[in-house]
Amino acid sequence: MKTKILLVVLVLVIPLMGFDCVNSPIVVSLSLKPFNATYDINQGSNKSPYLGTTTIDPRTLYDNSYDLTGASVYDIKVQTIGPDLGTCSGTVTITSGGVTNVLFTYSGAWTAFNTAQSLLSSGLITKNMTGVNQLIAAVQNKEVVTLAGSASITASNVPTGCSVAVSAYVQAYGSL
Repeated sequence: MKTKILLVVLVLVIPLMGFDCVNSPIVVSLSLKPFNATYDINQGSNKSPYLGTTTIDPRTLYDNSYDLTGASVYDIKVQTIGPDLGTCSGTVTITSGGVTNVLFTYSGAWTAFNTAQSLLSSGLITKNMTGVNQLIAAVQNKEVVTLAGSASITASNVPTGCSVAVSAYVQAYGSL
């Protein structure tokens, strides 16, 4: 009986004491769908850099009933699609709020990228923290972002169907 009385007193008194654990909203981790972009390489005997843009609204990547309280980028991946085109190197930039920064660069043998290369385990991708921070801010501020890819390859003849796919993986935190 004493235990039940003590429990009732605690349940009634603790919320009135102002403890953060009782009065703060519950924050949960949200796995956003990745920011994906694919850049096609023009076929033919053209070695000029390819360029493409993809516009992504972060609000389409998670349940908007959450109020975001934070975010972090936890991986970036690059994958080539198509036969060996020699060496490829490129840059992906992010534009949001009228500001453009490099998000990451990549460089290496085309065939190395046939299996997706991860920032976590490959030395072929280099992140730029200014661009990473811009992506985080865009997610938190719910700003539309444009990812632009430019790169070059060493192959002299490009068959049809070749492309480079990139993904940025973001973890967000939110409360209801």
